[in-house]
Amino acid sequence: MDIAIVLKIVRDVFRVDKPEYARADVLTLAHDNDRSFLHGGKWYSPLIDTIEDDLRARGARCLSVARIISRIKGDLAYGDVVSPEGAFARALVVKRLMGRLRPAGYPYSGMEEAIWGDILDRSGVRKVLGIQPSRELCVACHKRGIWVADVQHGVIGESHPWYGLQFRGDEPAHYLPSAFLLWDKGSQAVIDRWGVAKGIATIVTGNRWVARFQHPRPDDTLVGPLLAQYAQRGLNPEGKPVVLVALSWGEVNIPNGFMVDDLVTVIHASARDYFWCVRLHPNQLNGFATHEGRRFKRFFQDKLQGYVEWEVATRSPLPLMLLHADLLISWNSSTAIEASQMGVRSALMDPRLRGDGVLRNYYEYHRSLGMIDTIDASRPVIEQWLAANVEKKAVPEAYREFDRAYDDLLGFLVA
Repeated sequence: MDIAIVLKIVRDVFRVDKPEYARADVLTLAHDNDRSFLHGGKWYSPLIDTIEDDLRARGARCLSVARIISRIKGDLAYGDVVSPEGAFARALVVKRLMGRLRPAGYPYSGMEEAIWGDILDRSGVRKVLGIQPSRELCVACHKRGIWVADVQHGVIGESHPWYGLQFRGDEPAHYLPSAFLLWDKGSQAVIDRWGVAKGIATIVTGNRWVARFQHPRPDDTLVGPLLAQYAQRGLNPEGKPVVLVALSWGEVNIPNGFMVDDLVTVIHASARDYFWCVRLHPNQLNGFATHEGRRFKRFFQDKLQGYVEWEVATRSPLPLMLLHADLLISWNSSTAIEASQMGVRSALMDPRLRGDGVLRNYYEYHRSLGMIDTIDASRPVIEQWLAANVEKKAVPEAYREFDRAYDDLLGFLVA
C-alpha cells in the first residue's frame, strides 16, 4: 500500500469532521480509483457518475459517499461527494484490530454500521447503489427497508472472494445487497449460484460507460467532445493495427511490477508493424498504488520511450481507446471484459488463469465466446497470438436487452 495512504489513515484517525449530508433520493458510493476520469477539472466516476447523470436527468437527487481512505470529494469530485473521513478511519482501525484478534470470522464493525446509519437517516435516501457496498452498509440499509445494490466494476468469478459461492454462500442475507447490477450473463450466473436462494436480484444492465461510447447519443455532452478530440490528435497517422496494453497493479509476480521482459522485447521488435499503447491501472493514478504510477515514468524512460504511447491511453476513457484498438494484451485485467463487449480480442498472460491456476474460472463467459485467450508470457507465443488475431474482426456485444433492463432500473430508482 502507498505510504501516503497509510499516513492519511493515521491523520484521519484524529480528524474531527462534521460533514453535511444533503437530502437526496439515491445514495451512491465509490472509491478514488473508481473516480478515474478527469472531466472539466473534476474526477468523474465512469460507472457511478454515468448512472447519477441519468438519474438526475429524470429528476432524482443524488448524494455520493467516498469510500474509506478516499481523498476525492467536494470540489475535487464531479457531483455531490462527501465523506466522514475521521469516523471512517477510526472504524477501519478498530475493524482491522478485531480481525487480528478474531481471524476466523468476519470482523463486523458496529462503528461502521452506525456511520452509514447516520448518513442514511440524515440524507433520507430511498435507494443505495455503489461499488462493493460493505456488509455494514447493507445491514444499515436492510434495517431501514432501503434497497441497496452492488454495481459490477470488474471481473466476477467463482474464485473472487467478493462474489464466489465458497465466500458468500453461507453469509446471512442481511450482510448482502438486495441486488447486483451486472455487465453480462456470465457474471449473473456466478451470483445466481448462491444469490437466488437468498432472494438477491441480478440485473444485467451491461457496462453503462461502455454503452455510452458504443452508441453515443447526440445530446451526450461528455462523450461527443471526447470522440472529436481524440480524432483530432492523429496519434496513429500510418494507420497501423493498434495494440492496447492494460497494466495491472500490485503484480508481485512481474519482476519490474509492470511488464514482463518478453512483452517489452515484442514491443521493440514490432514497433514498425503495430501502434502500441500502454494504459496504467486507475489504482496507479488514484488509489492504493499511486506509488506504482510514479515509478512507471522511470520504467517508461528506461524501457518503452519511443516505442509506445501511454499518456493519452491512460487519461482517455477506456471505451474510447477500445474504439480505436484492434487487440488488447494484459497480465490480468477486467479491461478484457470491456474489450470483449466492444468486439476487441484479448490475451491475458497471468499463469494463475491457466490449467489448475487459482483464477482459472475468471473470464469463463468471454473465454467461451472466443474473445479472451490465456497465453504464456513468452515472446514466441505473444508474437504468434498477435499474428493470428490482428486480422480477425468481432461484432460488439448487442446491448438492446441490457438497455431495456437499465431503463427499467432507472424507473425503479426514481419511483
